[in-house]
Amino acid sequence: MNHLRLHVETPYQVTPLPLSNGRATRRIVISTGKGAARVSLDPNICSLDPFGDTAGCTRIAIHTFEAKLSLLEERDGKQLFALEPTEAEMPLLRLVLHPERHRHSVSARLLVLDAAGTITNVVALEPLPST
Repeated sequence: MNHLRLHVETPYQVTPLPLSNGRATRRIVISTGKGAARVSLDPNICSLDPFGDTAGCTRIAIHTFEAKLSLLEERDGKQLFALEPTEAEMPLLRLVLHPERHRHSVSARLLVLDAAGTITNVVALEPLPST
């Protein structure tokens, strides 16, 4: 788990995802390594092309925070991780990893929790494009 390297993002959310800290975001990017994660919350509003890809976006500041990556549970090949922020007032998020059948990759999804810890949204995560 300490060597888990993952660089994923949610697809652009036309309807913003409400977060447990009272904010909302339209895209979340997560990069992990050595038991830690960097989480970026992007509130920008984008126009979409005919394929649903973002075209032009506003330039609102993206908020980034560090989090400890803690394994909470393993079952049926799936792993559930907590993303524990190192600073106060950050949203409650969980990361679920499960190996895809017949592939050499891992699929992931993000669980967005409310202040009580109840799952409010489940969002598939996509690998970040290579640059």
